Amino acid sequence: MSAREAVIREYAPGELLCRQGAAATRAYVLKAGSLRSVVVPDKVLIEADEARLRRGHDVTLYTQPGALIEIDGGLTGHYLTSLIAAETTIVAEFPVDTRAVMSMAQEDPGFGLSLARASARRLVAANKSLGSSQRLASRFLRDFQGLCSDFYNLIQRIGDDAQGEDDVLQSLSAAKRSWSYGVGETGGAGLTKNTRVLMARVVDDKNMVGKQHRLKAGDLLCRRGDPGDSVYLLVSGRLSVRIGGEQFGIVRPGEIVGEIGVLLGDEEPKRMADIQADEPSVVGVIPSGHFPKLVSENPKFLINLCRLMCLRVKSFEQLASESDDALRAVAARFTGEGARYTEDAQSLREALEIVAEEHGLPLQGEIEALGAMIERWNARRDELNGKLSAAAS
Repeated sequence: MSAREAVIREYAPGELLCRQGAAATRAYVLKAGSLRSVVVPDKVLIEADEARLRRGHDVTLYTQPGALIEIDGGLTGHYLTSLIAAETTIVAEFPVDTRAVMSMAQEDPGFGLSLARASARRLVAANKSLGSSQRLASRFLRDFQGLCSDFYNLIQRIGDDAQGEDDVLQSLSAAKRSWSYGVGETGGAGLTKNTRVLMARVVDDKNMVGKQHRLKAGDLLCRRGDPGDSVYLLVSGRLSVRIGGEQFGIVRPGEIVGEIGVLLGDEEPKRMADIQADEPSVVGVIPSGHFPKLVSENPKFLINLCRLMCLRVKSFEQLASESDDALRAVAARFTGEGARYTEDAQSLREALEIVAEEHGLPLQGEIEALGAMIERWNARRDELNGKLSAAAS
């Protein structure tokens, strides 16, 4: 972005600057006036006219001159919200795309770090906007999306291990066209795959201030209440997040723990949960004071981090826009018509069983993993349906 490329525009009250979901081609700097950032549920977005967009859930009201707005669109390729002039408003508009944002982060590490901090602030604000029913819906969404990511990651791992095994690769081709694979890829698994590669390079860097932890299954990485004086980068394996023995989440390869508090400069942060290895795992441990420098010096890693935060922002803001229908929205997406997780996983399981039997290939671990994934999906589906039935009665 340069001053020469900027176009100064004035918008009347209620006028739309950009539409949620549209291809992001511009970012904005507020010069005068104010802008509403609003979001509507995805299910109504396609048919929503401008009047419906104006009635959307308010995310942010921008009033500070100089605010850089919708730069996130350059990371994701589309606008996360609609921008509407709250009064007569003047903005400077800049052309923007992913390449431009990456270039700016490489040329100016300070810009990249400020972008990550802005994404972290937006994520925290989006999380705080959720009510109790929306938080419950968020847990179900995270679990279903995570299982789709597991399906995607399993297929990727089998494909990597099966180079030259044409029968195995052929059995994966249908799975790669499945609903579950697509949801996993677009929901963040594709990004975390790239982030995992970048993490491995960062963690292996001899000049990096930090170290690796190798955990066995059952080992604790940290306990609830421990000082949050480091950031964890999961390179391989699987971690569970637990409070009082109850599992609240899963950390998968390519995901990071503790980055939000560090980016926002929290004083004396504490771990909010126990983090335990579910299987042998490799974790990069970066001292909190060195993490900002690390991400600013690795712009590709930083951009992937921001993209992952943007995906989480979008999911929170979508749940907030659903109001009291958030649980139903999650059910419609992951257990309604068109959702085929159980069928997709069972089809792949049967295909792998045939290949393993006919060619004597060691695929039993993958077959068992698919069975466990189906069980977890069905258990969460039944629990969600129970919550919906209880709410309706």
